[in-house]
Amino acid sequence: MPVFPSMYLVARTFPHADLPDIDVDVRQIVGRFCETASLNAGARIGLAVGSRGISEQSRVITAAVAELRERSFEPVLIPAMGSHGGATAEGQMGVLDTLGIGPGALGVPCSATIKTVVLGETSTGVPVHVSAAVSEVDGLILCNRIKPHTRFTGEVQSGLLKMLTIGLGKHVGAATYHEAAVAVPFAELIREAVEIVLAGVPCLGGLALIENQRKQLAEIHGLSAGEFISREPVLLQRASELVARLPVTAVDLLVVDEIGKEISGTGMDTNVIGRKYNDHVSGPDDWCQTSLIYVRGLTDGTQGNANGIGVAEFTRRAALERIDWSKTTVNAMTARHPTSAMCPVVFENDREVFEAALGMCSREPRIVHIRNTGSLERVYLSEACLGDARQSEFKCGVSIRPDYYECVFAGGSLFENLCQEDSGKFSD
Repeated sequence: MPVFPSMYLVARTFPHADLPDIDVDVRQIVGRFCETASLNAGARIGLAVGSRGISEQSRVITAAVAELRERSFEPVLIPAMGSHGGATAEGQMGVLDTLGIGPGALGVPCSATIKTVVLGETSTGVPVHVSAAVSEVDGLILCNRIKPHTRFTGEVQSGLLKMLTIGLGKHVGAATYHEAAVAVPFAELIREAVEIVLAGVPCLGGLALIENQRKQLAEIHGLSAGEFISREPVLLQRASELVARLPVTAVDLLVVDEIGKEISGTGMDTNVIGRKYNDHVSGPDDWCQTSLIYVRGLTDGTQGNANGIGVAEFTRRAALERIDWSKTTVNAMTARHPTSAMCPVVFENDREVFEAALGMCSREPRIVHIRNTGSLERVYLSEACLGDARQSEFKCGVSIRPDYYECVFAGGSLFENLCQEDSGKFSD
């Protein structure tokens, strides 16, 4: 067996978010939307929400619901998540329940139909779909996080514009846009589709959320519908500045404890792992150069959707047994990204994976071990990575003995077991 290197627990101090009062901010923004629209009492207002695990999402939606009710409006939840949840109404409501923003938790009705209506066509003949639920409301408010997309580049990536088109387009709309994006630049396609949607939908505005490196809600912006196209690129630039990265720029083996749809569209954020442009080869524009990836498991919140597992080279039997291949396949095919659902090389356990992976690495392998791509404050690094990490303003701690690292292979989260052992040695 190849010699396993000493590992170091490395902690980084990310700044904390400093939002004075999330509830007050959200209610003021929603109130402004309502006043501008001059709606009558009893009007049904749709709240479009997605499938991502966004920081403080439940609190944001709860505040929006409270403001709408205080103004005598009837809030209605509308899942805006394309094909997620297995592309079924029941599945999408289940995703909202998992995120704590379902009808039961919020006490509001949910219109989760996957049926769509076509509002028109783009100049290149692409039909513009929108959820039929939107035709049943008097106003629509979007709530989504602005962030770099895992595949698309340019001024339009993940945010309100994508939610308004791909998210509210449901399965058929999402598939249509992804297919069209092969021939038409994504930003151009989405901008044109957005103009068609806004012309046919009573959209009041959107809550644009930005997270910091800790995955804390750092900024809340209220955008009127007319500001979506002009302001979202500016907010995307701001969000990009706050994305947490791996502390090194060259990785022989990246160990990821868990992937999930609530963490990233591809289960693990390709902006973090260095695989944005090619599933298995890091490009010159990627943050880091990553040779091999080992995915150990899935989050509970992903409900079996392992989209992104195909980006890894290795996985273990326990992870494979949790995959719902139907959900995973639907999601990957809708995104026109079938390789993201392909099965990596499967080994029975961690030890077998490490034996195989290290046999392919250099004599002093650069190993990085993380819980998931949304939790990067504490990571494990092999000794060969420490020089790079120190330049990234990380703090390095006491060496973890190789025999200790191996003795927890069999149980639970490898990362959690290790961090628990050393939790008192570092301060954030």
